[in-house]
Amino acid sequence: MVGLEKDILYLVSRVRCVTENQVGKVFNSKKRNSKKSLKRTLRKMCNDYTLRKFPCNVNYTNVKDNSYVYYLNGSSITKGKSLTKMLLGSEVAIRLNTAGYETVRFYRNAKVGNKNYDIFIEYINPNRVRKQVLIEINVDEKVKFSKYDNLINDIENSTIPFFMVPKVIFISSKEQKYSKCNSNNNICFLDTSLNKLFNYLLNIIIIIQIVFINLLQITRCYDTNILLIKT
Repeated sequence: MVGLEKDILYLVSRVRCVTENQVGKVFNSKKRNSKKSLKRTLRKMCNDYTLRKFPCNVNYTNVKDNSYVYYLNGSSITKGKSLTKMLLGSEVAIRLNTAGYETVRFYRNAKVGNKNYDIFIEYINPNRVRKQVLIEINVDEKVKFSKYDNLINDIENSTIPFFMVPKVIFISSKEQKYSKCNSNNNICFLDTSLNKLFNYLLNIIIIIQIVFINLLQITRCYDTNILLIKT
């Protein structure tokens, strides 16, 4: 198995299923691979029974992908709304990858306490800051935001090694409607185009920096006051 095949195999094993277009986002930017050789590699992997190939035809609001979808041979096949959820999750992982983020953990159907979340991701951003996030993907389903009220208690009863209280990214075509009726500041709403994904991640970094600067200023003021008292 050549290097490109190993890279594709690793990618599909992490995200479970991936479309031809998504594979292209990861590998076509590299000079060593042309579009023709990438398709040839995928075809060879299917002929070798490493991958299985099925028509995709996903068309959900801002998500349109009529290329083929690839699974590891022997893995379960998803259809309909489950396929849309699966491919949106894969798209999140691929965007992180292409933006220079290092994915440490990527879990589907992550159990946190007695509740299931569509995706858990632990990643290291380009500034080498390690973060964790939970992702919920809503495909015209009923929503109960009370699910997220006791997240602090839930992570204490989880086998996932949390080191922080993660934000919840809620992906839906009705994100504007849901964001208006939600009062939980720990939830971030994105539409299915995922266009604001990195705006959200950038805002987390900015908030951390602001908090750090404020703490530094408080510390300096405290030290100054002590010095004045002594003098």
